[in-house]
Amino acid sequence: MSEIKNKNQGTAGVEPNYSELAEWAETADVGPDARISKAEGPGAGQSILEAALGSAEAVKRAVGKPSLSNKGTSPSRSLRLSAEMEAQLLARAASEHRKPSAIMRDALAEYLAKAS
Repeated sequence: MSEIKNKNQGTAGVEPNYSELAEWAETADVGPDARISKAEGPGAGQSILEAALGSAEAVKRAVGKPSLSNKGTSPSRSLRLSAEMEAQLLARAASEHRKPSAIMRDALAEYLAKAS
C-alpha cells in the first residue's frame, strides 16, 4: 500500500493499492474443502476491511455512516448546548438506551409537526 500526504492535516495516511487487492482476491488459494459463509453480528468482516485498507481509521473513513434517507449522504447540523442541557440529554439517552442524536431528531420532528 502506498503512503500519501494529507495536505489539510499534514499527517501521513495509507491509500489502498486496489490493483494489488484485486489480484489477491482473484488469486487467493481456496481449497476445495474450504467453507465460506456469511459472517453475522457486530464487527463481522472488520478484520478483513482493516487488512485491506490498512487500519481501523481507514475503514471508518471509507465506510462512513449510513444515510438516514437511504439516498446519498444525510445533511447534518451542529448546535451548542449548555452544560446542563448536555448532561440532561446524555442522562435521558442512557436511560432510554438511545443515541443523543436520535432524541434530538425526534424532538425536532415533534416541534416541526406542531409548528405546521
